[in-house]
Amino acid sequence: MDPSLLLIILICIIILFVCIAFSNNYLIVKKYTYESEKIPSEFNGVKIVHISDLHSKRFGKNNGVLINKIEKLNPDYIFMTGDIIDKRENDIKKFIKELKPIFDKYVVYYSIGNHERALGYKKYVNYVKELEKCGVHVLRDDSMYIDSHEKINIVGLNFKDNIRYEKNYAGIDRDLTYLRSKSGQVDLNKFNILLAHDPLNFELYHKLGFDLIFSGHVHGGLIRVFKIGLLSPRRKLFPKYCVGKYVKNESTMFVSTGLGRATIPIRLFNHPEISLIKLKMKKVDENIEE
Repeated sequence: MDPSLLLIILICIIILFVCIAFSNNYLIVKKYTYESEKIPSEFNGVKIVHISDLHSKRFGKNNGVLINKIEKLNPDYIFMTGDIIDKRENDIKKFIKELKPIFDKYVVYYSIGNHERALGYKKYVNYVKELEKCGVHVLRDDSMYIDSHEKINIVGLNFKDNIRYEKNYAGIDRDLTYLRSKSGQVDLNKFNILLAHDPLNFELYHKLGFDLIFSGHVHGGLIRVFKIGLLSPRRKLFPKYCVGKYVKNESTMFVSTGLGRATIPIRLFNHPEISLIKLKMKKVDENIEE
């Protein structure tokens, strides 16, 4: 082989590895504003930090880099949408201890992803128990009012991998009925928030009546080219919902690219992220004639 060609190939390989390393480890913050007429005045300006899919990854010693970034954002609440721990994590108590500074300082709501479910029953129960000892609100197919404020309902769904929304899929009504049985009947007079690990069911969440949805799971499509994600966890190309903000009528979903690495340990042009969502009360135009 021509030595000059070999050198070019070697340089390209080095550049690729540098890009992958940078994409996997350079932590970014994305900021959004969400407006709704249903947001109570007491929650106007509230800041929510959304993190997902940490997969037991450490950013700095004891996750100090991640914790410092969250503290600088000074959120009112933290929403965690699953796969915070990796199914291969051996030391649950050590992992939780590293995150305890944010559990001690902030109100945290947590929904379950596929990696929590894959811990195995005993480890899973122990993990949830340790989180709850730290004051984390672990929502496992149940709901509660945020800070006992009866105008804001928050629901957390357990991950279930055979729920899906696809065009002409015969099981849509069955899956909708199943999710409704887990989330409860949504009161449309309240402001309803959903924490659901899998964003690919956005249409179902919309049909259930949720106003604001937080998800992860897709890792931004792993490799992003021209802002398009390449692969979903269902091993399908170009997932429809993989990063950012999506709106369907009265429902809005924020999808995090996540923080850690998926089973396929590659991120390319796809940084780990923390999302900050600021709630804003949208005033009704009093001049509109009925």
